Amino acid sequence: MKVLVLNGSPRGKKGNTEKLVAEFTKGLTEENNQLHVEEIYLKNHSIKNCIGCFSCWKQTPGQCILKDEGMHLLDKYIEADLIIWATPLYHYGMTSIMKTFVERTLPLVQPYIIKKQDVFSHPPREGLKEKKNILIANCGFPEKYNFDILVKQFEKITDNRLNERILCVQGELLSVPPLRDQIQWYLDAVRKAGKEFSLVGAFHEETKQLLKEPLVPIESFIEMANTSWNVKGENPPNLDYALGRTDENIVNENYKDLKGYSFMKLMGMNFNEQKAENMNAVLAFHFTDIKEDYYFLIKNKECKLYVGESSKFTTKIRTNFKIWEKISMGELDGAQAMMDGLYKIEGDFDFMLSMNGLFSREKSPSIEEEKNEGKILGIDGEKWMNLSFIPWMGAWIFIESRPLLGLGVPLLMSLFILLIKEKNKELTFFEKGNVLCFGILNMIYMLKPQWIAEGGKELTYFIIGIEWLISVTIKTPLTSDYSKFRVKPSIQKNKIFIRTNVIMTLFWSFIFFIQGTIVIILKRMSMESYLPFMYILLVVALIFTKWFPNWYPKFIATEGKTKTVV
Repeated sequence: MKVLVLNGSPRGKKGNTEKLVAEFTKGLTEENNQLHVEEIYLKNHSIKNCIGCFSCWKQTPGQCILKDEGMHLLDKYIEADLIIWATPLYHYGMTSIMKTFVERTLPLVQPYIIKKQDVFSHPPREGLKEKKNILIANCGFPEKYNFDILVKQFEKITDNRLNERILCVQGELLSVPPLRDQIQWYLDAVRKAGKEFSLVGAFHEETKQLLKEPLVPIESFIEMANTSWNVKGENPPNLDYALGRTDENIVNENYKDLKGYSFMKLMGMNFNEQKAENMNAVLAFHFTDIKEDYYFLIKNKECKLYVGESSKFTTKIRTNFKIWEKISMGELDGAQAMMDGLYKIEGDFDFMLSMNGLFSREKSPSIEEEKNEGKILGIDGEKWMNLSFIPWMGAWIFIESRPLLGLGVPLLMSLFILLIKEKNKELTFFEKGNVLCFGILNMIYMLKPQWIAEGGKELTYFIIGIEWLISVTIKTPLTSDYSKFRVKPSIQKNKIFIRTNVIMTLFWSFIFFIQGTIVIILKRMSMESYLPFMYILLVVALIFTKWFPNWYPKFIATEGKTKTVV
């Protein structure tokens, strides 16, 4: 079966129409590899306007007198079994490039007029196979009736064989990155419609109803759309007037000159109430370049935007508006921007870290899922690091005096942990590395037992130090495999989180090297009885480990100086 997509958008692949087409064709081909889909972007082809000479009816029946790319496209149209007509709504109808192509299909019908199903029309030429037709369109209006003229046109063009239609209102929102998660439900429905049409030749009723829904509430859309234009010398209508609640258009003097208002409304629309359970907070913004202040009041799983400063904020972000716009649009990485000093934070830094999930509609794990994440045999993911240290403790205590307990047992314990974790798909670099390290130590013992008897303790410190150092160069830092269970999934890939763990992993690698060096020095000075005092260093390191991951991210966020991004 041949499927031909005729995309009449002047924006081509960058248009909102293409986003709908892409999802629909994915669904269409998901379970049917017998479909051959070809998409034609009409804007890329030179098609002359029909000149009404009727040569295709009289002199050369079925053949257009105009020799251009339109003839080639007409051949593809003739061969197709399913035509997907894709066009944005321009002045209540199809685009001019789509209309140009439609006019060039005149050679496919005969000049005679006949009555069919109580309607007079031109009969198709002999041999032209019957086609299925789907209309995909989007518009900037908030209601479906704006498509009425377009649908009537295509019902006539397809001889009342318009099988299905996808008519997306508020279509401009398809290209707004901050709303990507919030409107994903609609794109999922478009994809589902494609799958259903492939299987049964029609959309399910439930899917049809879903496709009729606006992407966001109409009132929110109207306010955002009207204030987003920011036309110099013009004031957008106030919301009550725009919604027909009043006959008087009273300009809101407080909002008319605000450059960031519509964008902040957009951010608020992406609020994820599921992430705001028991949350009572004020998130404030100060934009240094446009000199504007806003704050969100988050309470009872609701989020309201206010203009102006808040003296009782939970967290305040101080930045250049262009920077925040680029971060929200995905053009700048938020964590990297913070490390580069492009914005700074005042107040509760932990609340700032939760924002990735708070203003995102992306599906996130349930509270129960987060609670159980990483648990194996009822043991929390982070505690498995402590278990993986037990073999090393045994090695440090027994390796020189009782090699079986200091090498054989640690190897067996490491293998046991590896087998358990591998079965649950939660194996870390440390757990895999331990098996290799103890395997190497056991081989050294078999080949050079005197090395272990005389210097086994310091050797273990240097080997574990090398293991931790290697993790930084070939993989994510070793500590992040465990500390990730203390933070939300949205933070685990955060560059500040990763950099913090790089420093912590390097720190502990350095501590292990120092311990090994201290062992060598004390042995040479015949002062091995002082080795237990080395654990003072370990206590200091543990205190640092508890303090640093909390201090460092806050230091980056609060000490940075806001810069300008053009």
